[in-house]
Amino acid sequence: RELTIKETQAVSLEILYTITQICEKQGLRYSLIYGTLIGAIRHQDYIPWDDDVDIMMPRRDYDQFLEYMKIHRKEYPDLRIFNLDECKEYPYMITRISDDRYIIKMENEKPYGMGVFIDIYPYDGLGTTEKEAVTYGMKGDRLSSLCYQEHFAIETTTSLFRKIIKYPVFIGSKLIGKDYFQKKLNQLVKLKEYEDSNYIGCVVWLSGGKKEIFLRKWFDETVMVPFEKYQFRVPKDYDEVLRHTYG
Repeated sequence: RELTIKETQAVSLEILYTITQICEKQGLRYSLIYGTLIGAIRHQDYIPWDDDVDIMMPRRDYDQFLEYMKIHRKEYPDLRIFNLDECKEYPYMITRISDDRYIIKMENEKPYGMGVFIDIYPYDGLGTTEKEAVTYGMKGDRLSSLCYQEHFAIETTTSLFRKIIKYPVFIGSKLIGKDYFQKKLNQLVKLKEYEDSNYIGCVVWLSGGKKEIFLRKWFDETVMVPFEKYQFRVPKDYDEVLRHTYG
């Protein structure tokens, strides 16, 4: 049967709790981000109509977390990792942790075998100045958009020029293949260190442009906040983070 939104939220919550408990025990940094952060601050829970869960990890912690999950895979039999290393058909450069007891049906994605999942965004250093961060970040965004080649969509494109070139670019990227662009992205994320940068963001998924480029100092400290029956970490400067992204 189909899950209700509340049931889906409950499953996502348990995935989130499992992941964050690993982070706490292993000393790995993480924070709620995007709509999940709004929910935590405004509702101490999900945004009522949202079943999506987003967290960020600095790249070094992200890599250590994935290595931990590989070693301890048998301890989490219901959880499955989706990223380029674990699923070659998967087109994204972020990781999704999925509960294998469920099956998700999406209209705009192939059935990779995912169930209810949460998104983990690796955050990289983007540079010391805003201009450097925007230039570097948007290069990553262009490459990541070329990795997703399942369906052609133009509904969200507003620029006439982009509407004209979008289909030829879509066909060209499909002919080249996502592996090429994913390799380029993997090279790109190694160019700047998180700790050495004033600006940070998810180079491999920077769809919001400047709104998703943050000052690193906003994330240097975290605080625990209530979220449903648990508590999770958020940036101590969550107000600056949320106003920067959402106004």
